[in-house]
Amino acid sequence: MRRLLLRALLFFIVSAIFSRIIAMLASQRFDEGDESSDDFRRVVVMDGGGLTSRAGALRSGEVTAVMSGVRLDLREATLDPAGAELRLENTMSGLQVLVRDDWAVSVDDQLVGGGNVEIDVPAQQDLPENAPRLRIRLVTRMGGSVIGTSERFS
Repeated sequence: MRRLLLRALLFFIVSAIFSRIIAMLASQRFDEGDESSDDFRRVVVMDGGGLTSRAGALRSGEVTAVMSGVRLDLREATLDPAGAELRLENTMSGLQVLVRDDWAVSVDDQLVGGGNVEIDVPAQQDLPENAPRLRIRLVTRMGGSVIGTSERFS
């Protein structure tokens, strides 16, 4: 019995190490852009991560989170005059997106297999017609996603 438990423990440890290495390699291979980039991509697997964008003309962003915690802060960014689009995939993760309260934010969210999506942004009709436009396409699978304008979601 003791031998069986030791084997199971060893298998668990080796599997955890192998999974962590694969996750780090995936993040390094697929991440693009930095805080000043107008286009970026983040892949976060079994880790914490995120980005505080200071883009001068943000056009697009993509975040894939798997069993992670991700914080994406866009409040210091300026959107491209034509607007910007975010594509977010959240699988068994916690995802927080912070946006400015003077942006017209539209969210196309899809909830798969449970989870929760909370959206707290100003209504578009309450903003000027020429407000910068951000479109978010969000898929949440068994995770929690929050899109809002304030740190109260931290």
